[in-house]
Amino acid sequence: MGRYTGKSCRLVFMLTMTSMFFLAEIVAGYVGNSIALVSDSFNMLSDIISLSVGLIAARVRRRSSSPRCTYGLVRVEVLGALANAVFLAAVRFCVSAQALERLAQPEAIDKPALVLVVGSIGLCINVVGLLVFQDWRCLRKKRARTTRRDSEPKTDTDTEAGFQQTELEEVDEFEDEGHHLNIRGVLLHMLNDALGSVVVVVTSALFYVWPKAQDAPCNWQCYVDPSLTLVMVAVIMPSAIPLARETATILLQIIPRNMPFKRVLQEVCSLPGVLSIHDAHMWELTKGRYVASLHVRVFPELHSSLSAIKMLHQEIRNVLHNFGIHSLTVQLEFGDGSMEKSYCSTPCSSPSCLKVSCCPPDVAGLPLCKANQLPHHREYNTDMYEISNVLKIQAPRPSIHSYTGTKL
Repeated sequence: MGRYTGKSCRLVFMLTMTSMFFLAEIVAGYVGNSIALVSDSFNMLSDIISLSVGLIAARVRRRSSSPRCTYGLVRVEVLGALANAVFLAAVRFCVSAQALERLAQPEAIDKPALVLVVGSIGLCINVVGLLVFQDWRCLRKKRARTTRRDSEPKTDTDTEAGFQQTELEEVDEFEDEGHHLNIRGVLLHMLNDALGSVVVVVTSALFYVWPKAQDAPCNWQCYVDPSLTLVMVAVIMPSAIPLARETATILLQIIPRNMPFKRVLQEVCSLPGVLSIHDAHMWELTKGRYVASLHVRVFPELHSSLSAIKMLHQEIRNVLHNFGIHSLTVQLEFGDGSMEKSYCSTPCSSPSCLKVSCCPPDVAGLPLCKANQLPHHREYNTDMYEISNVLKIQAPRPSIHSYTGTKL
């Protein structure tokens, strides 16, 4: 157990307990001829699969990067969380179908005492699992907040937007959120099975307290089990769908809603010496770990000063750092000072790569209105964001010494 620490050790503990109870429950279900117990045992089987996926993901994610996996395997836990969410939704769909069928053809529990005892033990195990994985930090969402700085002058853009500066909360900045997504998926399965055990206990208790004659037709008691099952599905599904959407957003490399990427590009465009930005991308490697890449066109005067280039590059990095983006790739391109044309300093050398190139070679020299219509090419210029009335007409040419004398 020396290799297992923290949540990995909890996963191993719960996996062992759940596997042992699964074997006991399925044997008792077939011996007692109880469909409810057999159904609940398969809920336990879904927990075993969920815990196994979580444990494998937690182990694999710690592998270091390799020549083939340059980022490592940190996204494995995101993939595991998505698999658990989708699997839980599929299981709930099957359970809903069974519940609807049971409403149409109600059946009574044959041996309520056996079902009650085994269901109570299963409920205790699930409660222990919820307590073991009680880590409410993983359920806390970090959202962007807006603060108004009265000490700084406000621009027209700030007045229209209603805020002066967007900042990310600096709570647990370096906390590994990818692992929390994985644990959220496991918690959903544990909560799902706990609610299923509650349904089993309540239903069996009703038949145990008010036993039904063997030849008597089904009464209201027979409808309690499927009705409570549908209620359980209605409680669980609203939690599974957001988890699936959140993990899919990361895997599809979609910009998260709490990241004001347009504001980020706006502030980069407002830096002295920047003409425009194109081919800008931002995504989440794991939850809370942002990666960005962008091509920045600057004035040609900066080409002759290495210190000015370094200073501008640091200024760009500082802007993105303030928004929580710490993994950044910047490609500086030297333009001719014109705001009407888009150039790429390093276009693809072959026309055959036009569709997959970041900067298509045929775009060079085209007006922005035509260049932006081509696939895989987007241009963000200062005129687009209306930073100031001066920039709407022509961006000022900076002096080379404007950066060399700046203190960061």
